[in-house]
Amino acid sequence: MTRTVRLICALVSVFLVAAASHAQERVTVSGTVTDPSGAVVPGALVEAIAGGGIAADGITGQDGRYRLEVPAGLYELRARLQGFAAEVAAVNATTSVMRDLRLAIAAIGDTLVVTAARTATTRASAASSVSVFSAADLAALGSTSIAEALRFAPGLAVESNGREGAQAALFSRGGESDYNLVLIDGVRLNNPGGAYDFSRISVAAIERVEVVRGGQSALYGSDAMGSVVQIFTRRAGPSDPPGLSGSIEGGSFNTWRGDVRVTGGARQRLDYSAGVLHRRTDGAFADELPEGDRFDQTALDGGFGAVLGNRATLRTGARFSDARGRAVGPIAYGPGDTGTASDSREFSWHLDLTHRIAPRATGTATATYSRNDSEFGDLVADRPFNVFAILAGRPGALFPEGPRLVRLVDEAAFTLFQTGRRSLGPGEFLATTPFGVSDFPFTSVTKFRRPALKYQANVAWLAGQTLTGGYEFERESDPLNSGFRIENHAYFAQQQFTAGNTWFMTVGGRIDDNSHYGTQASPKLSAGAFLIPFTRRTVSSLKLFTNIGQGIKNPVFAELFGSTFTDGNPDLEPERARTIDGGVELTFMAQRLRTKVTYFDNRYRDQVAFRSTGFGRDGRPDFLNIAGSKANGWELEGVLQRALAGVTAAATYALIDTEVTATTSTSEQFQPGQPLLRRPRHSGSFRIRYEKARAAIHVDARMVGRRHDAAFLGLAAAPSVEFPAGRAVDITVNPGYAVVGIGGDYRIRDELAVFARMDNLANETYETALGFPGLPRSAVIGIRMAVGIR
Repeated sequence: MTRTVRLICALVSVFLVAAASHAQERVTVSGTVTDPSGAVVPGALVEAIAGGGIAADGITGQDGRYRLEVPAGLYELRARLQGFAAEVAAVNATTSVMRDLRLAIAAIGDTLVVTAARTATTRASAASSVSVFSAADLAALGSTSIAEALRFAPGLAVESNGREGAQAALFSRGGESDYNLVLIDGVRLNNPGGAYDFSRISVAAIERVEVVRGGQSALYGSDAMGSVVQIFTRRAGPSDPPGLSGSIEGGSFNTWRGDVRVTGGARQRLDYSAGVLHRRTDGAFADELPEGDRFDQTALDGGFGAVLGNRATLRTGARFSDARGRAVGPIAYGPGDTGTASDSREFSWHLDLTHRIAPRATGTATATYSRNDSEFGDLVADRPFNVFAILAGRPGALFPEGPRLVRLVDEAAFTLFQTGRRSLGPGEFLATTPFGVSDFPFTSVTKFRRPALKYQANVAWLAGQTLTGGYEFERESDPLNSGFRIENHAYFAQQQFTAGNTWFMTVGGRIDDNSHYGTQASPKLSAGAFLIPFTRRTVSSLKLFTNIGQGIKNPVFAELFGSTFTDGNPDLEPERARTIDGGVELTFMAQRLRTKVTYFDNRYRDQVAFRSTGFGRDGRPDFLNIAGSKANGWELEGVLQRALAGVTAAATYALIDTEVTATTSTSEQFQPGQPLLRRPRHSGSFRIRYEKARAAIHVDARMVGRRHDAAFLGLAAAPSVEFPAGRAVDITVNPGYAVVGIGGDYRIRDELAVFARMDNLANETYETALGFPGLPRSAVIGIRMAVGIR
């Protein structure tokens, strides 16, 4: 009996010890959190709940992955992030398991954005002014380059030399065209000094585009004076099947475009993508030019990602573009140059290693490299020509009272007007080019190289409270000139606060230690609050927001080091901007309709100005930090963000006042009080799309008001009663215009669709910049396919 009791007690003891041992055995629960589109969701809080308590929690990294260590047992997994509906799933964690979670968008139509805070956050909870264009948006707009899509964001003006592939510049909220930082998959693409040609980025490989307006140097350093434009290329997930996608289209002006892409995942740990695209056109104005106006571009890109164990991921990618075109000049005033070239080759590469430091902390180490080789030139000295014009307005007057073109005439008609045999209209006068318009052969070759290293850590020390900090190193150099080199070390930190999903604030700053201008600090503060949280009422949310930031921009190499005809100034300081904005965002009808009103005020100082000291290379600096300007205005935006009877729509409007406040220029166009060149005071856009079953139709329109400009022709007013001795004048008023486009697509089957589009439906005649006509009416038709793509 006693032996039996002892045996039973021994067995019970062994069982209890084994059970206790098993209960203390720790296992791993890991996986990836994604949004409804399949994109990874960084910054989401994942909790393992048992018995009403939280056994473990963690924050997803930049790769969307989480990893929790818990005692073996049954758990309820809960993932949440502001702007998304919480996802709850049961998991039997008797052994280590992998469980992916997919977050549904909350009632409000929302999307994740990364650029506004360098970490993932929802657009609704971002205080910054952000615009997002998805791949579907780009396809509906018929965009061939990113420049065409950016015209539909409020407060952005895109001015180009008219033709496809011709240089395109972006002006954000009245800032200069070199005040915009451009990133592709995190790689900085700007030329040293900030300039970038937006016409050379084709949209075929783009997954989405994020545009953040306002000074962002607290996060990104130089060039982020007016905006940050970040482009994300297409990629697959580790669980995606192999996929093949592509398109081909052709149309007006012997234009052809095509692309093909393969994507996929393997073994739940690898993903890959590779694509190639080509576009070419004979040019819209080939019949009007003395020689061809062909543009060709070929681009390649590829990427690879890998999950390394349970704590790290690796991602790398590269992009190459070879574009070749012409630079035919202001063809609205003359026959156009011959023998010109405008060619560029771009290459960029990135390597990102994301690792988990602790359950609530992740870090990402990044190496990037970008290079650009460009050649711009004119190999032929064309015969000089004269311009004969009838102008109206007052030379030297502030815009819009300055000279504007009434019409061009030939020399015979000009003589009739000049001799009084034909009469001019009220306020009109004659002008011509007394020395003719001529060119001279030249070739300009520019090259730059930019290697960079970065480390960024994110710590979620409480739910919704994220601390970000990091270090960046960057070197810019010109391989053609061994002394043209700038190195920059930067340190940045940012804290994101939230309170009850109602109040949110971000405060941060960055210190740049530059080899030329020394140390520069750039702070930023963003704050917002939902006075009416998300509801399903008629007025379903009300958000107030404000931002105060600073921007800096390094001088260009020619300003620092000089060129063939100018002396540089190595003591130049960076240009600086102080930007403020604030506004209100309202949603209606259970967040179906979103409206937003924003006021902004930007002040620019220490702008680099050219001041000739006489003959070039005389040893006296030709560039000084003495110019200044300002811009302020309003942005309005309305979006039907969830379909109503198959209809989605968006409309924007911007009113922007700009003014020169200080300058050394003697040109009348740049005197204090004048508005800045090529920034329209009024601009707007509208787009609407209707889908039913397999068919869809899309209509869009853009309006650009008249703007201050310069033709740079060297005109002089003909001697007259008003101008007895004549005087130098220029055309300074560029009339406004409106263009409408229409397109449609039909899905023959899930994998195949046909589409067609017509732009400039009314064949509006306009000039994007004085002398450079905009594209006339054009049409394309094509097919688009996607096999195995989720």
